[in-house]
Amino acid sequence: MAQQLEIPFEYHDDKLGVKIKFLIKDDKVVSAHEESLKLISYNALNKRMKSKTQPERELRRASLGFDALVEYDSLIQQWRDALVMKWKKPAEQIRESFFAKHYLSDRKAFDFFAAHRYGENDNKLEPEVIELYTYNASVLNTVIEVKNKRKMYAKSLGMTGQFDIWQSLSNDVNAFQQVRHDLPTKPDSLRHKVNRYLKEGYLSIISGKYGKRNAAKVVTNEQNMMIEELLNKHQNLNNEQIVDIYNIVASSLGWKTIDAGVIANMRKKLDMYVFSGQHGTTELMHNKHMQIKRSKPSAAMLFWSMDGWDAELLYQKTTINSEGKTVTTYHNRLTVVMVLDPFNNYIVGYAIGTSESPSLIRQALKNALKHIEELFGQKYKPYQLQTDNYQLKNLTPTYEATAKHFTPAKVKNSKAKPIENFFDKFNEKHFQAKLVPNWSGHNVTSNNDNQVNDDYLNKIRHQFPDETGCRMQIVNAIENDRAEKVEKYVESFEAFPEDDKITMTINQFLRCYGQTTGYTNKFKGEGLTPTINGIEMAYDTFDLNFRKHMHEDWMVFYDQDDLSKVLVSNAKSRNGKLVEEIGNLEFILEEKYIQPMALYDQQKQDALERQKVFNFNKQYNDEILNRNEVRHEVLEDLFTSNPQLDTLRKLMLADSNGQHKDHKSSERKRMEKTTTQLANKQVKKEQNIIDAEWKSSQEEYLKDKVNLNKYAEL
Repeated sequence: MAQQLEIPFEYHDDKLGVKIKFLIKDDKVVSAHEESLKLISYNALNKRMKSKTQPERELRRASLGFDALVEYDSLIQQWRDALVMKWKKPAEQIRESFFAKHYLSDRKAFDFFAAHRYGENDNKLEPEVIELYTYNASVLNTVIEVKNKRKMYAKSLGMTGQFDIWQSLSNDVNAFQQVRHDLPTKPDSLRHKVNRYLKEGYLSIISGKYGKRNAAKVVTNEQNMMIEELLNKHQNLNNEQIVDIYNIVASSLGWKTIDAGVIANMRKKLDMYVFSGQHGTTELMHNKHMQIKRSKPSAAMLFWSMDGWDAELLYQKTTINSEGKTVTTYHNRLTVVMVLDPFNNYIVGYAIGTSESPSLIRQALKNALKHIEELFGQKYKPYQLQTDNYQLKNLTPTYEATAKHFTPAKVKNSKAKPIENFFDKFNEKHFQAKLVPNWSGHNVTSNNDNQVNDDYLNKIRHQFPDETGCRMQIVNAIENDRAEKVEKYVESFEAFPEDDKITMTINQFLRCYGQTTGYTNKFKGEGLTPTINGIEMAYDTFDLNFRKHMHEDWMVFYDQDDLSKVLVSNAKSRNGKLVEEIGNLEFILEEKYIQPMALYDQQKQDALERQKVFNFNKQYNDEILNRNEVRHEVLEDLFTSNPQLDTLRKLMLADSNGQHKDHKSSERKRMEKTTTQLANKQVKKEQNIIDAEWKSSQEEYLKDKVNLNKYAEL
């Protein structure tokens, strides 16, 4: 008979565990008929479980006949995916009715009734009674949960007051036969029982013949505070552990000793005060605090929310391991950073990578700003940007430069981010509903009813796309989602008041999202010539002020996706390498227009660009002349007011005839004449070439039309 293969999963204390030997690399630890995933060494895993900064939690230590277990839900996502891919995760029992589906056995009730003592001799309850009372408490818990859900459902349908909920619940309780209980069969009696249970807890279930002495054992304020302090400990002590500690103090002070039933009852009564000590402030915030409900933004571009998401799409990846062997894995997933506008849940920007990083986040924001430019003709900033606290110190300057207001979400408060809920809906709509074959489910820890068939997923794993194909699946889904919402989004922003729109200048964009070469450049006659991606580029500007700073060293900010313009800022350098930015000067330079050498290759635009250069040079000359005039006028006033400088005046301002004003006027005329002559000469030269070409073309035309040989015969 073939030996049955061992599986890695085992439940312990109502939690799903994974046998450690299926994770570690040591082949000797794993049975001969099974193999490990070889994810981590035993020593490394042991250190991780002991570390407070790592997620893995020990569920059970190894002992005779029992494997060591690590809690499944504490494993990192990659490990859980690998386990589910190789071995199907154990499925929960499917219950046949709505009431039965919500039924859960109350272990705390069992502990309470098992610890209950009554009578002078502290008698215990019989096992049959403990079982009955535990089932009663469990069914009452289910009644309360189902009642609340049905009331909410009825309210959503506008049926408040139009049906008898207790009759419905009574029917459920009477029909529920999976466990033995003796709860009332009539609706009114059941209602009274539930209300008493809500008020008194487990004690309300115990018959009077078994007594209820437990409550009287804790009467003073000191006794109550002692128990409350023990319940509030971060070690999350169980009832028996608290009893042991309390009774040591009680014996010393002459108090009555207690049992676990007292602690179980007080745990429920003091839940409001001890919950944070047991579960932490994050769980307190999510489960106990009052939540703020907010409305969606009233218009586009008022609020952007950004977060990363591990796409629920599996792809296959082939690598070479340390032994030189080809290994193909099928549980790989991509990370998508999305920028969402909750106005109509429009995906403004996105970036796809293998893991979340500051670089991927900047790519997503850059993509968002460029997409806005595609929609509206120029880059606009959102009024407000919300992110989580990942790499906050590093990314804050980028966030603040991108939006008018940057408001990070409160730490660990996922409910404050609208994008969290959007991910689930986007996943269902574009992947689950579209029957995408490599969809991995919502997540491996969600309700089993929502999961895919792991067996079938494993069978078709060879059909999974590679990383490029998976990226295209995500891109297509995003573009399809955009197409459904873009019209409304554009319409909203175009109707928004112009004065309230916040533009992002090209200077701001390049400074925030541009790259630098790591070197500086000096301006020359042919322009500024930085080397970008191994290619020498040439940039210049028609801003005359830039010519005043030709002596500066310039660092260059450029956009890899658009090299038509760059931002330059003055900087310090050493042997051409950038040392630091000075930054009190900055200009936008444009890529120089390339003129064809051959006249044949010239287009109309070439002439227009040449004219722009001629005009700029003329403006440059005029600036020099104007400066000369101003200088002469200032010095003229100086020398006129100081006759003792008359000799120096003749040397500095006058020509050989002492006529400095005429000389100045003739200098202007000379420069203007020279400029005009050069321009006319260039125009005449080009016209002569055009005329020559026209003449040549006419001769060719006549030659084709007229047969000269015919006239020669005459």
